Amino acid sequence: MANPTTGYVRIVDFTSNSSARIKQAVDALAKTGATRYVIDLRGTSRGDLDTGVEAARLFVRNATLTVKVSRDPAARPDAKDKTRKDSVTAQANDGAVTAPVVLLIDSGTSGAAELFAAALDGNKRADLVGERTIGRAARQQLVKLPDGSGLLLTTVRYLSPASVAIHEKGLTPDVHVPEPDVDFGADPPAGDAALEKAIERLTQPQKQAA
Repeated sequence: MANPTTGYVRIVDFTSNSSARIKQAVDALAKTGATRYVIDLRGTSRGDLDTGVEAARLFVRNATLTVKVSRDPAARPDAKDKTRKDSVTAQANDGAVTAPVVLLIDSGTSGAAELFAAALDGNKRADLVGERTIGRAARQQLVKLPDGSGLLLTTVRYLSPASVAIHEKGLTPDVHVPEPDVDFGADPPAGDAALEKAIERLTQPQKQAA
């Protein structure tokens, strides 16, 4: 607990069971009095991209979580746009957690964590506090060339719910707080200005959930 009513959840990586792990943590904190949550994604970069999107279902219902852009194999050779867009959507039975949430992000937040943050932010389920994220929201493949060099080929790009690019751009926080010099081995870290700002943000009017 960050304080008597605010639960603190630190996500180190995203896996196929992240939703269950986060729900377990939220439920445990609720039993000790938490009615709102700060989820710390600072330095979180590990995990397949889709696991971050799937974990967002815990907080969002009946809305777009991300948009995947890839090459359309059915596109005509003379087509100007050979890409296809596929939306990943949360269903009516998603969104089990409805309490207010603020996410802590920084330049080490990337990949699955960025997509998780983009889904919550884009659906007005969470404010973002901290620093701009790094901008790694694409699936890439290394193709070896005959001369021994390689070509890094982007096969899928992930966009925000509003179809805004994340890759190489990152996510901009609602409230910018420089990266604090704290012990991230402590839960929650002591003397953490970003955490304090996040708690303050939770006491203000929240974004309206989609």
